[in-house]
Order: sequence, then structure tokens, then C-alpha cells
Amino acid sequence: MLDLRQLRALWAVSQHGSMLRAAHALQWSQPTVTHHLRGLARVLGADPVTSGPDGTRLTAVGHALLPHASAILDRADRAVEEIHALVASSRRRIAIGVFPSAGARLLPRVVRELRAAGFDPDVTEAELDPLLAAVTDLRLDAAIVYDAPGRPTVLPPGFRMIPVRRERLSVIVPAEHRLAGRDGVSLPDLSDEPWVVGATVADPVDAALRTAAENAGFTPRVAMRSDDYAVVAAYVAAGFGVALVPELALPAHLDAVRTVALDDAVFERRIFLVTAPAVEDPVRTALERALRAPGAAERQAPS
Repeated sequence: MLDLRQLRALWAVSQHGSMLRAAHALQWSQPTVTHHLRGLARVLGADPVTSGPDGTRLTAVGHALLPHASAILDRADRAVEEIHALVASSRRRIAIGVFPSAGARLLPRVVRELRAAGFDPDVTEAELDPLLAAVTDLRLDAAIVYDAPGRPTVLPPGFRMIPVRRERLSVIVPAEHRLAGRDGVSLPDLSDEPWVVGATVADPVDAALRTAAENAGFTPRVAMRSDDYAVVAAYVAAGFGVALVPELALPAHLDAVRTVALDDAVFERRIFLVTAPAVEDPVRTALERALRAPGAAERQAPS
């Protein structure tokens, strides 16, 4: 059976490159580090480290174990912190992640629900891939994520990915644009427009735009790039181009832009709640309730 001290010894050697420096970092003796690494080798049936004139390094077995060791040690430290907090305040900590455009729109209600259930939320904002990695590494208990076309999400056993809402994608245009405020517009009606898009070609919203535009027979002409939807809206307002924007990122108070509703079902994305195996049913229920509530995304851009 794995011992946390074995994993701490492995992690310290990976960070410091020698038994002696690992021992100093852990405030152990060098024989203690050696003892725990030998015990780890017996559990694994193979040596996790190897030593030579240039120090001690991880073997292939040690490198394969290291991500698991880091996750287990982090979770163990968090468990102690949570119990200390529970004893001090009768409230438990829960670590939750959210993608940026959902932060202002969905997060306030989520935080209120969790606090009402007796939890203190610890919120992290990040993009899709770092959020999923943090949940599967057990650094987060749950995350609010979205689906990305062509990038299927495969979670380890015990993790859950629960659909909670659908989000429309709309085009924002300058207030004086010929299509401002119209519904049922088709993408080819915008084929001659310059576009304000994300900073990288991997942006999932831009990928949806490119695919739909190719199917419609044109390639979007890129005028400006930004990953900040407030900046994107400002560029549109200044007349640099039009932009495809998720519902949760629509500007609330920028009167210089208007929305155009595209008549195409491909312009929506699903939002999911991803939870780690240790998340209890009452917590999951509270999160789902907050995310599915009609009032969880109230803002709309002028139309």
C-alpha cells in the first residue's frame, strides 16, 4: 500500500535532483528518504529513482507515478486544511473552476447556493483545458466548462460531466449596421464583413465560425484579434468588424453595438458541470440548481 511519505520523498527528489537536497527540503535525514523510496519500489515492483554521479533522477516508473503522487499529496493537504476550517467555522471549503465569460454571469448564483449549503467556495478562473486538468488532478472539486467542437472530453472513472444549460452564439455589430437587431439572419449575409476573432486559431467559438463559413462557401476575413470579450465589443463598436460572441459574454452596457441572431442551430454550445468523485450529492444538486436557474444569466446586449 502506498504511504504518503513515499510519495513526498518521490516528489522531493523530482524537485531537487538528489537524495541529500530532498532530505533537506523535507527536513528529514537522507537515510529516511532512501528508506521510503525503497519501500515505494517494493510497492511498485520497480525502482522509481536511479542515482548516478550527477545526482538522483526519476526513472520512467517514477515519472509515470509523479502526477498521481502530486494529486494525492495535494488532496491530502487540502483534506487537513478543510478539517481545520470546518473545526474553526463549521463550514467546508469547496474548490470550483469557471471559464472566464461565465464568471460574472453564472458564478454569483453558484456562490450563493454553496454558501447557503454551508460551504466556502474557492474559485479559480481558467480556460477549458486547464480547468479539466485541474479537476482530473483533484486540484478542483468541480468546474463549469463548455463543449468544444472536435475536442471530445474523456474523463477518468468516477468523474461526472452533467449538462446544465445551452448557450446561444450571436453576432454583435456596430449600432448603425444594416443588420443590427435583426433575427433569423443567415451567415452568408455576413460573408463580406471583416471579423474580430480570438487571439488563437484554436478558439472554439472561432472554430465554429470557420466551419460554418466554409460550409456556406466563404472564409471569414480577420480584422482584429482578442481573447477579452470586452475588448472585442469595443473593437466592434469602433467599426473594425463584427464578432461571434457567446451569450454569457454579451456586453451589458455598450450601446454602440447590437446583436444579430443567426438562424443556424450550430451557433450554440452546451455548458457542463464536471465533478470529481468525492463531490457529494447535496453539493452537486446545489451546483446544478444554480446553473440551471433561468435567472443565472440575466444580461443581454441591446438588440
